[in-house]
Amino acid sequence: MRRILLIFVAGSAFCLRGLAAIAPGGGDPGESRPFYLRWQYSSFADDTAMYSAAYRNAGRFTGGERARGGTGGTARGRNGRSDMIVAGTISHHLFARDLIARYFIELARRAHPRTVIVLGPNHHARGHSSIAVSALRWRTPFGFVEPDSETIGKISQTGLARVEEEPFVNEHSIGALVPFIRKSFPDARIVPVIFKKVAHRRDCVNLAGVLSALMDSTLVLASLDFSHYRTSREAEKEDVASLGVLRSLSTEKVDDAFVDSRPALLTLMQLCTMVGATDVEVVQHTNSGIMSHNLRAPCTSYINTYIEKEVK
Repeated sequence: MRRILLIFVAGSAFCLRGLAAIAPGGGDPGESRPFYLRWQYSSFADDTAMYSAAYRNAGRFTGGERARGGTGGTARGRNGRSDMIVAGTISHHLFARDLIARYFIELARRAHPRTVIVLGPNHHARGHSSIAVSALRWRTPFGFVEPDSETIGKISQTGLARVEEEPFVNEHSIGALVPFIRKSFPDARIVPVIFKKVAHRRDCVNLAGVLSALMDSTLVLASLDFSHYRTSREAEKEDVASLGVLRSLSTEKVDDAFVDSRPALLTLMQLCTMVGATDVEVVQHTNSGIMSHNLRAPCTSYINTYIEKEVK
């Protein structure tokens, strides 16, 4: 009986330590980190072949793209001016992984960020915070992506977003894109931020203000898919509204967009307005119905953009 009691006490202590590590405030102040998690895993973290094939296949996607070349992160834009890509929207639907690879191949020709901030939906509304940030490194098929700890610290200190790791486990809005970031920008660090649908508009606007002051050699990508569960034709109609919102960068119109994270889109548009990045280049626009040649099936639409500012 005594032996059983000792085992029970020891087991209870282990469980309590685990719960303390997972619970809010476990570990560092203001941080929630599962005790079992040494790093985050990308989607299909061991499948190098899948992502490598996406890069090989990427060349067949040329329709709807305006590749303007350029070096040093700038490109010769309209009227002969020089533009710099500072932000963009990109799908996280790995059905379109060849398209995503094409996006990153061209992006890497025109931008050379030291830090990539990724804004995406918290699909399953997990965790305690309406806006969460991950501070861990990410394992991908191409190696680890390190966090930009300094930027993450500055964001978490504002109280607008909280370091909370559990919501990022199997969150594909970040996990699907990290391998592409590692492949195309092998030296870049990452700042992953995810939003619940209930994230307050004021917090998104204020977070954009914080991020706008951290834009030195920084690229901000909103990980977004647009129309969902519609036929291809229906999705194209909804995309007309979403394209209008994107091209206007009007935060007042964000609710008109058919997108899986309006808070992430709002944050991106507010940020772009604040830093003077107002040239929205739609480089890819299609949907899974068109790509699969099944126009009557429920589909997901993709509006992938580069958002640029003029370099004086």
